[in-house]
Amino acid sequence: MRQFLVKQWFIVTLALGFAGSLLFPRPFQLVTQYWEPRSNIATSLFLVAWTMSTGSFVVELRRPYAAAWAVFLSYTLLPLAAWGLGQMSGDANVEIGLLLIACVPCTLSAAVIWTRMAGGNEATALLAVVGTILLGWLLTSFWLTGLTGTAVPLAVGPLMMDLVLILVLPVLGGQALRLVPLCARFADKYRTAIGVVSQCLVLLILLRASATVGVRLHEGDAVGLPWIVTASVVCAVVLHLIAIGVSFVTCRWMGFDRARRIAVAFSASQKTIQISLALYDQYYQSAFPYAIVPMVSYHVGQLILDTIIAKRLRREQS
Repeated sequence: MRQFLVKQWFIVTLALGFAGSLLFPRPFQLVTQYWEPRSNIATSLFLVAWTMSTGSFVVELRRPYAAAWAVFLSYTLLPLAAWGLGQMSGDANVEIGLLLIACVPCTLSAAVIWTRMAGGNEATALLAVVGTILLGWLLTSFWLTGLTGTAVPLAVGPLMMDLVLILVLPVLGGQALRLVPLCARFADKYRTAIGVVSQCLVLLILLRASATVGVRLHEGDAVGLPWIVTASVVCAVVLHLIAIGVSFVTCRWMGFDRARRIAVAFSASQKTIQISLALYDQYYQSAFPYAIVPMVSYHVGQLILDTIIAKRLRREQS
């Protein structure tokens, strides 16, 4: 049990914290109200980028086709599939939540870690992650403006600037810090501890958002919530499995080797909840208070599903 808790502490803490914030939202609000989402998320991304080595880029840049395909799937297949599933759900909160998680960049460290776990090409995953990040300020704005603009009017300029400030600059800053040898050695030595701090910052923001949902639930403003939860979980699982399946099939058609197929599958299907939460808090929370449910469902679902898939792929390889 102890070993399980050490390895899966984030998932366990996330599940318990999310449930606790729904049942007892007021204490969670008191604790998390001082944690401003945008600055916390920027700090989290900076820390993750600081600990991420980019030395393998040189090799993968010579053959970037698999990573480019992962970026394409991440910013076309997932937003369109999320929009379709959201329409089928019949609930605006589910639709907005799915779009918020589907239109943002790939996870930073998770895609690389799960690719490594499955025996895939880490350099391909890393290049795909960076590609989604560098294009996120443009493509995330494009999709959210086009697909949710009628529900929540968005000013494209400020939205793009927000994404640059909380997404691109922290990542570039973290990577720039690695150019200082002493700072790079420090980050490599304490990578695990820095990663834990980054995850805790994300967890605090998530608990702040879910506590808001809990308050509304206890105030009786939860009409249709059982359907929202059910539809969110089902749509999140289906969306993730669609992304995984299409990635593997299309990569095989395109002739990518097994290691790159694995990397594309994880980097194209995984999405970062940090940016979704920042956008939710800034633009969507008041109009769609339960859009947080599909976002969390997708994030937790991708961790669980990809762990199962990665272990199976590893067994097949051996």
